[in-house]
Amino acid sequence: MMSDSKEIFKLLSDPKVIEYDTFELFTDIKEAEKLIKLFDQQFKDKKAIFWGISLKNDGEIIGFCKCEIEKVRADIGYNLRSDYWNKGIMTESIKAIMKYAFNVIEVNRIETAVSTRNQASIKLLEKLNFTKEGVLRQRSYWKGHYHDMIMFSKLRKELET
Repeated sequence: MMSDSKEIFKLLSDPKVIEYDTFELFTDIKEAEKLIKLFDQQFKDKKAIFWGISLKNDGEIIGFCKCEIEKVRADIGYNLRSDYWNKGIMTESIKAIMKYAFNVIEVNRIETAVSTRNQASIKLLEKLNFTKEGVLRQRSYWKGHYHDMIMFSKLRKELET
């Protein structure tokens, strides 16, 4: 929702949040508004679903998750404000996305590629029992550099009940 643009701006104007992401540092609220319009269009085109993350007793957006859908596969991504890191919020969020992707969208595979330098995200995915499939050398390019990425996945049959 466009009303969330201030929170999205706050999130993506934090250099710590975007350090291992393709996003450039947001410097204007209009960038957040443009991103929200893109999210809306991708949802309308049935290419992706985006969820805002907020605390249970507060409506303020402190992060978001995405789920890009390609037939039997979903590619997930996520961002969380740095002042909420290491509190279990993203663990809970990804568990909810896995449940939705496997049970509602009925994908067979969830995957995500993470920078080899992003130790926090690597630990998170390992904690959630994602399988490390390997390193994709120079798979991504952002902020003027190529980045090696680790491909993680989870199959429907591996989902804990």
